Amino acid sequence: MIVRILLFAFSFLFLSVEQVSAQKKEVVSASITGAAIVSTDGKSVFFNMGGPGIKVAKKDWMASINLLPSLRFFEDNPRPFVTPILGTGVCIGYKRFILAVPFYYLSAKAEWIVTAGIGVKLGK
Repeated sequence: MIVRILLFAFSFLFLSVEQVSAQKKEVVSASITGAAIVSTDGKSVFFNMGGPGIKVAKKDWMASINLLPSLRFFEDNPRPFVTPILGTGVCIGYKRFILAVPFYYLSAKAEWIVTAGIGVKLGK
């Protein structure tokens, strides 16, 4: 089941849209910016979309501390299989690739979950 979720999540990682207007010879583009990250703690899988944060970049490298709106995929009766959750974490990136260490607080269990994952920057 986790393999299917990972494949589904990675299908969104390389999404970008561009449009060219030929009449005025101006390039009009639309793209998704941010990051898409898939992380796990060994029990759950999290699909993260990079949110607001503080980023430091130099050439091809970047490091950031972000808020990560996420979806948690976990079999936890009586809760649904997919639940929204907000995390925070550290991301380190090289060119388009990202390594992330997101942290999530589970209020039902009063504990923090530390996860690790990989992702890709979206947009330019």
